[in-house]
Amino acid sequence: MESILFLGDSLTDCGRFYSDDGLGHGYVKLLAEKLPYRLINEGFDGFTAADVKRRFESCLKCEPELVSLLVGVNDIPLIMRNGGGLDSFSKAYEYIIAKICEYKAIVMLPFLFTRPAELLTWRKYLYEIIETEKNICEKYNVKYIQMNNIFKNKCHIYNENELTTDGIHLTRLGHSILADSWYDAFTVGF
Repeated sequence: MESILFLGDSLTDCGRFYSDDGLGHGYVKLLAEKLPYRLINEGFDGFTAADVKRRFESCLKCEPELVSLLVGVNDIPLIMRNGGGLDSFSKAYEYIIAKICEYKAIVMLPFLFTRPAELLTWRKYLYEIIETEKNICEKYNVKYIQMNNIFKNKCHIYNENELTTDGIHLTRLGHSILADSWYDAFTVGF
């Protein structure tokens, strides 16, 4: 294996345009310190599944052997504004996964923390998105990581403030947990 492509939202992006190596300062950068491969960070702040779908083909020009995806949390406000329907999300997500399954792939399912309080209204939609993503990944036999469960368990060890800055974005420790979870899935499956 020579290269790994990372797709997603701000959790993947993590300031990549402001870092000398283009990897950002989050989990992708932490993985680059562990892996002897070329890592390509194509995460974009604010991206939804439809945004990833729109850029997907151009991102594949780097010819990766493995594609990693973390997307879904930015879709929640759109779904809430549109009356709770997941149709457009599901179609965009399935398009991405149908393409990703042509490669080796690791998908991280989205997550939220319990603070600030307004994120509690997002949880219903988060669970629906997680279930949708999980079902689509299983349909295409794509490996996925249940990050919401992992972070929920880590909150028994750490205070949420140690893991997240705002209930969505991660601290250095949060990114370490994300990177370790990804690395564990990678070493077991590939």
